[in-house]
Amino acid sequence: MVIELKEKYEQLKDEVFEIVKDFATKNQLDVDDTVLYNLAIHLSLSIAREMTGSFIDTSSSQLSSCKSLATYPIAQDVIKTLMKNYSIELPESDIAYCAMYLANKSLLDLDFNVESDIVDHEMEDIMNETLVEIKNQLGYDLRQNESFVQGMTLHFYPAIERLENNEQLTENSMVKEISSNELPYKCANILNEVVEKHYKKSFNKNELSYITLHFGVAFYNQDA
Repeated sequence: MVIELKEKYEQLKDEVFEIVKDFATKNQLDVDDTVLYNLAIHLSLSIAREMTGSFIDTSSSQLSSCKSLATYPIAQDVIKTLMKNYSIELPESDIAYCAMYLANKSLLDLDFNVESDIVDHEMEDIMNETLVEIKNQLGYDLRQNESFVQGMTLHFYPAIERLENNEQLTENSMVKEISSNELPYKCANILNEVVEKHYKKSFNKNELSYITLHFGVAFYNQDA
């Protein structure tokens, strides 16, 4: 399943980039190609997950502010095009993410419900500590891989919300296969140790398997 996801992602990435770039050009949006490429990475992973049966649910609370963005209608058209092209259904959250990227904003630029959302600086601390520990323990420096850090952060918000609300994922058919990916799984466990230090709680094996997917894609891209 992991190999299938990676291969599908690689097939989609360039195609999706051309689609979102075309929409940005037609709508005269001043968005750097790097931002569009990061958007293509996010959407390609989302499409690949749908195609391979490994979809990860996303918290809607962090994305509500995206609906007020001027780029939201454009994002709706982008997602509609992707769903038609690949004969899949994508969640509403992908429209919000797309609107955010096209507006040149990050999650931290948007207004969130502070009662339910993770504190921004703590998120940054956790990611920084994790990447430093991975470098120290395993010798791999992912800190310059901006697309990975962004993708990991996008997944991490709802994962932390589930952790704090005691609503962690309870089923994941890919647990055994994903955990056999030794290096990405080690990275996920390092992240889990940092999370436990901050929240006095840790992710279960189902959550860890999805986090491992993100690390797996990061190393796959690094080797490509």
